[in-house]
Amino acid sequence: MLRRRPFIRRRLIRQGSAIGTGPRQMLIRANQFKDSGNYLNAADIYERLGKGAQDRGMLNQAPHLYLEAAHCRLLAKQIKPGIDLMWQGFHLLEKASRWQVINQHGNSWVEELERLRLLEASNKLQIWLEQVLKDHIEAIHTHSDLSIIKTSSRVPEKCPFCGASIQSNFFGMD
Repeated sequence: MLRRRPFIRRRLIRQGSAIGTGPRQMLIRANQFKDSGNYLNAADIYERLGKGAQDRGMLNQAPHLYLEAAHCRLLAKQIKPGIDLMWQGFHLLEKASRWQVINQHGNSWVEELERLRLLEASNKLQIWLEQVLKDHIEAIHTHSDLSIIKTSSRVPEKCPFCGASIQSNFFGMD
C-alpha cells in the first residue's frame, strides 16, 4: 500500500526575513542592544541602517538613524566617531531643509553634549546652529505656530512599531 506524504504547509519566505536582516528586524535588534547597554553593537546597526537609508534617498529616516548611532557611540565612549556621525546627521537635515527638526534636535544635542562634558563639541554645534538657522528663524516660528496640536502628556515607554525605549527627557520631549 502506498502511503501518501502528509501535506506540510510551507510559509513563503520573503527576501531578508529568513535570516532576520530586514531593516525592521535590524532596527528592533539595535533597540534591544541599546536598551541592554550594548551601545557599540547598537551603533553599528544604526549606522548601517542610516547608510542604507541615505543610499536609497530616504532623507527623512537617514539623519535620525545617524543621530541615534552618534548617541550610542558617545555613550560607548567613542567620541570622535560619535561626533562625526552627529555632524553627518545634521548635514543631511540641512540638505533636506528641515529647519524645525534641526532646531529641536540641535538644542537637545547641545544639552546632551554638555551633559557628557564634551564642551568643545557643544560650542561648535551651538555656533553652527546659530549660523544655519539665522536665515530660517521665521520659517521655524511660523511652522511651530501652525503645528501646535493638543496631545496627552503621557509618553509611551516603548515605540509601538519598532520596540525602542522612549526616553521622555531626551531630545526635548519633556
